[in-house]
Amino acid sequence: MSRYNSYEEKRPVTDDKIYIHPIWRGIGFALLIFAPIMGYASSILLIDLNKEYKWIPVPKDLLISGSDPYLLIKIIITIVVAFIIFLLFQLITFFLYRVAGPSRYGPLDVPRVAYRGKKYKR
Repeated sequence: MSRYNSYEEKRPVTDDKIYIHPIWRGIGFALLIFAPIMGYASSILLIDLNKEYKWIPVPKDLLISGSDPYLLIKIIITIVVAFIIFLLFQLITFFLYRVAGPSRYGPLDVPRVAYRGKKYKR
């Protein structure tokens, strides 16, 4: 036996420490699918409204030849809007968890000590 090996058998890692309720996994998966779909739909809507109201001029470098000249613009707007939607859902989740989640300290936690440091004398 070498110096860093132990004589005991390694215990299998259990999922008791890291347990996520299955409903939260389902919600996360739904948001992972739902956010890009909403981003794509909103990118199409924003491009159509931009054509009508001329909010932002579209650079000619981003237009590509082919059946859909706005494909690159749709991809960029989809990524940005999907990220914003996912960020919004995360903020709502954090707020709801803060309001309705468990308390910060459990019943066995010791209250915080108000230590201000040592007073120095000159």
